[in-house]
Amino acid sequence: MRKTLPKRKIGRDTPPKIVYLIGFLAYAAWGAWAYLLLYRPPDETVDRLLFVLAFCGAIFFTALFLFYQIGKVATGKAAEVVFYPAVRRAFLTSIFFLATALMRLVGIFSWINAGLLALILLLTEIWKSTR
Repeated sequence: MRKTLPKRKIGRDTPPKIVYLIGFLAYAAWGAWAYLLLYRPPDETVDRLLFVLAFCGAIFFTALFLFYQIGKVATGKAAEVVFYPAVRRAFLTSIFFLATALMRLVGIFSWINAGLLALILLLTEIWKSTR
């Protein structure tokens, strides 16, 4: 009887389908931002708010994709373990850009305010990740 080698299994960890959806949503959000940038006049407050929301949505989905991929490569843990901290970090990043843009629209933006906001969000992330 002839002996054969066992079939080789590929040890690749396939990414969950939600990663592809997040990438697609990032492209769509950047497309919406570009559309507002090119075809809407920045004179009205509604257009400015739509611009800021589209920009923050694009930042959120892009940061989510990047934080997920970095966490997956750096830790090597399962996708479920890496996904929720990536969502939290992307949310805090988009909140930072949204708050600084709104401070700019209202007229209270300063680098000290932006630095304090970044420090608060960074300390919030450290507190949430150690729990």
